[in-house]
Amino acid sequence: MFKIGDHVVYPYHGAGTIKDMEEKDILGEKINYFVVFFPLNHVTLMLPENRVKESGLRKVIQTKQVEDLASALKPSDSNTSKKEAARPYSKENETLLKTGCIMDAASVIANLTSKEGERTNGLHMEDRKNMDRAKQFIVSELMLVNEMSEEEAYDFISKNSQGA
Repeated sequence: MFKIGDHVVYPYHGAGTIKDMEEKDILGEKINYFVVFFPLNHVTLMLPENRVKESGLRKVIQTKQVEDLASALKPSDSNTSKKEAARPYSKENETLLKTGCIMDAASVIANLTSKEGERTNGLHMEDRKNMDRAKQFIVSELMLVNEMSEEEAYDFISKNSQGA
């Protein structure tokens, strides 16, 4: 499954590294925990081994998938109607961000970049929050996959999410 030193992604938290395995005695039951450190936001999380599968914890993407990520960040060039463009996506985007899938986070950025281009006064506050969360999620993974700095990862997103 996972071992110390593995780079992993935890939904809604982003990418981190398994730093340790600890055994805790909880109400007389011994439970093993993965200790995961998330460098971007300096958070350490303890995840029970018996809940890993349902938690959505996964290994980071492979380097060869970064090209697919770049394509997924590009906003669609489809001609959406004004009614569709005005439709609030925030709940849909929040759901996508909770999956822990980097391609879903890229889709959020692509959707919101398109929406931002259609609006004269920028994105609504909830959309801006979702855009920031999606970017942070992707940045945390790129930092571990390609050993990019935080700034390089944000530049990668900006460069690849420009108009189609």
